[in-house]
Amino acid sequence: TQVCSLPDGAAGKALREMAGPQRIAITDQFWFELLKVQLPGVEQIGFFEAHYARPAELDGLVHDAYFLQLVATNEHSGNFRTFLRFWARLLHYYRTSPRDARPCGAAAVLSLSLLCRCLLKHFTGTFSTPELIFQLEQAPYEAVPEGERQAGAEHALSVSYCGRRVSAKLSAAGSGGTGAACPALAAAPWCLEPLCSLFPEDARGLRDVERCALRAPAAGETFAAADVAERVVEIETQEVVACPCAVPAARGSVLRGVFREVADFLVSSSFGAESGASPSLLMDSDADPGEGQPAPRNLSMAPHTLQLQAVLLEILLALCAV
Repeated sequence: TQVCSLPDGAAGKALREMAGPQRIAITDQFWFELLKVQLPGVEQIGFFEAHYARPAELDGLVHDAYFLQLVATNEHSGNFRTFLRFWARLLHYYRTSPRDARPCGAAAVLSLSLLCRCLLKHFTGTFSTPELIFQLEQAPYEAVPEGERQAGAEHALSVSYCGRRVSAKLSAAGSGGTGAACPALAAAPWCLEPLCSLFPEDARGLRDVERCALRAPAAGETFAAADVAERVVEIETQEVVACPCAVPAARGSVLRGVFREVADFLVSSSFGAESGASPSLLMDSDADPGEGQPAPRNLSMAPHTLQLQAVLLEILLALCAV
């Protein structure tokens, strides 16, 4: 018999819409519809035991219902990146809010965390590291509007990274149709070095041409930065995205934000930990302790907290694989 099933009704519709091609901004009220998401049976005794006995079942359902569509649209919608931002914020407010002011119940945060785990697992299993970081950090890609193309753009390569774009001149000698005939394309740093000036904190990853990749969105291809000379000519592209094999160092990095919030939740919700919004069943209030008084500690843990910790540990392991 089937252990797991996916939400239907309004919650199921919202998840399918998230996987669609329409870009949904983080400020859109749509994301609050996800607070209604609840996996059938998630609150029942034995749900997690059955799930971990047959984890591939939920993975398969999520893969067919959401991932296949999301993986085809995310480059242009960026909705999975936005979902990760929303989920990290939800986890933060669920952790830090008083019990009677939390944004959702345990069933919703557990369900969304399980779905997040499944989707992250499929993304990490599908893409190489540079492609994965592009999908989670840089999508959606914004093409250069036709009206903004500068004169002589046909002799330049547009290179973007984290929303910033630089233009690097191509050699007029490139008319021969091969990389060797285009001296300006002789080495990858030619197109990546301007980005190093804009993002000095990421310069090490951008200069690592053996591991850094370039994505040509118009052609749907990703290739090693070391091969830029040949590949730019072969696929006749004028726009590429730099995809270093490293997570952006900026504080606004989605992956860094998710990692930070997961780690904070695991630490602050553990047994014996100090927490201003402790999930302990023995606490009578979430008020801060008075001056000179010891901070409240988690003296017991609700079952759903342990279940959520298990899911977050799986997400943490998936992120460590990036």
